[in-house]
Amino acid sequence: MLIFFDETFRDSLSVEGASFGALCGIAIPEKELHRVATDVFQLKLKHFGSHFARDCEIKGKDLLKNYVFRLAKRHGSSANLTFATDLLRYIHAKRLAVFGCICFEKNLQKFRCEDMSAMDVSFRFLFERIDMFMKIEYQERLAKLVFDDRDYGINQKNAHAITNFFQRSSAGLSFNSIIQTPFFAISQAQNIGLQLADFVTTIIGLRFSSHPDIGPFWYMLKDTFYHYQLPNNRWVNSIKVMRPMLVAGEKKAALDGLTARGRDK
Repeated sequence: MLIFFDETFRDSLSVEGASFGALCGIAIPEKELHRVATDVFQLKLKHFGSHFARDCEIKGKDLLKNYVFRLAKRHGSSANLTFATDLLRYIHAKRLAVFGCICFEKNLQKFRCEDMSAMDVSFRFLFERIDMFMKIEYQERLAKLVFDDRDYGINQKNAHAITNFFQRSSAGLSFNSIIQTPFFAISQAQNIGLQLADFVTTIIGLRFSSHPDIGPFWYMLKDTFYHYQLPNNRWVNSIKVMRPMLVAGEKKAALDGLTARGRDK
């Protein structure tokens, strides 16, 4: 199982001074990767033509930028938003699971392991959900973690910290459905895994920043989140939100993407 990751860093539009990072991924069975790439190529061809399908990446920040939403309101439709809708329907139809950690903690939200002997807890929350997903749904397979390339220094520190966690900690050793060494790749037109990771990460980032127009896309994406039940009957889903302690007024104003208005588990 290949699990591709991307990250985004944003400021909240609803809580003044609040910022967060989102590290999100999408799981694609390795044997299905070529099929997914072919299908997404056809969607790109349908909506944007042969040049885009062959040579251009799917970039969430371009598909879902503010100008696109304004254009759709003015003219009643948008090729970008129609393509995004079709892509979400495809991800749902293929049952590609989405994972993520959204972190409002200032010292953790950049997803950089400065201490290579100690992995940030944000990664642990993400990996424990992936491990459970693999053990429930794909007992005979291993998950391979593929991160979007950032820079050599960040990649090196994160790789060391992640590998040390899997090899030397009791918690990491228990996550034995995940290959201990992470991979890093460059996003490009042919890397469909990272393109889809970028796409879902953008939607999640816009939702937690309280973007006013992202709701329909967020609720379509929610259907791809994986849920499992713990022995104490508590349900856990594949999106973890890490928040600092908030005062009452801030807590009321803050957008909680998974528990707002009681609509989610």
